[in-house]
Formats: sequence, structure tokens, C-alpha cells
Amino acid sequence: MDERQLLELLETDPEGGMALLQSQYGEPVRYAAAQRLDCTEDVRFCVHDTFADFYLHRERFDPEKGSLRAYLTAIAERKAIRRWRENRRRQMAEQLSVPESPPLTAWETRDELYDSLGALRESDRKILLLRYIEGRSVREISDALGLNYECVKKRGQRALKKLQRLLEEKRREGEEK
Repeated sequence: MDERQLLELLETDPEGGMALLQSQYGEPVRYAAAQRLDCTEDVRFCVHDTFADFYLHRERFDPEKGSLRAYLTAIAERKAIRRWRENRRRQMAEQLSVPESPPLTAWETRDELYDSLGALRESDRKILLLRYIEGRSVREISDALGLNYECVKKRGQRALKKLQRLLEEKRREGEEK
């Protein structure tokens, strides 16, 4: 069955069309998602979300501009990248909020974090607080601070690395005592 027939089947028999769509394109879509994601649950979610998104917005696909396989894998790649970034952001937020070493109490860890944040430049500190404490996106931060998007993105990455180094130094100092 060619792509046009498959699209017509989606209109007349959505369940049958989706089943056929998933059987024909499920593996390339899964592969595209698995290139970016490690967790099988995330890959499964991404594949499901790709097909659901395609069905809801199938009128956007133009067979004259490319193949359905390429279209679906592009959707899967974008969704996988977005999912990977969400996972990464969540991991970083957890690292900033959860104490890693059991001997320290929560207030000691929080104090270390705020001391280390205080060692950063004020603009870098603002970026990290807006990003990981308030949960704002890079775009929102760039608008709020009146800075270029790329500038906020890079400064945030550098500030986070510096903060991690400062926290490691504090932990090493605490272990040596």
C-alpha cells in the first residue's frame, strides 16, 4: 500500500489505518527515538507520542515534499530530543536540590549550595536560580534579563559547571576535616 492509500485509510478507518501505519513505520520511528534515549520506557512513550501526534495533525503532511517515513522519523527525533532535555533538566534539578552525601543534613547541603551560588557572578546566579529553582525556560530567562538566547544558554551551562566544581571542592574540604 502506498502513502496516499494509507492516508485515505486513516480517514475512512482510523483504527485500521493506525495499525497499518504502526506496522509499516514502527521500527524506523523506534530506531530514531532510541538514537537519543536510553530508557526503553522513554522510547516507547516517544514512539506512541509520534504516532498520536501524526494522527492528530496528519493534514500537515505533504507527500509532495517528502516520504512519510522521513516525516515520522523527524517527528520522533524532535520528540526524543525534547524528552532527553527534559530528563537532563530534571536530573540537574535533582542534583541541586537533593543532598548526595548521607552524612550531611539537608540544611548543611543547602548552605553549601547557597555559599557556592554566592561565589558566582550575580548574572550567572540569576540565570541558574531562574532556570532550576523557578523552572523557567532559556527563552523566558533571555526575555526577562534582556539577554540574547544563546548568551543565556551558554552562560547557564558554564555557571552550572562552575557551581558543580565549587560544590565538589566544598565536599572534598569537608571530607578532609
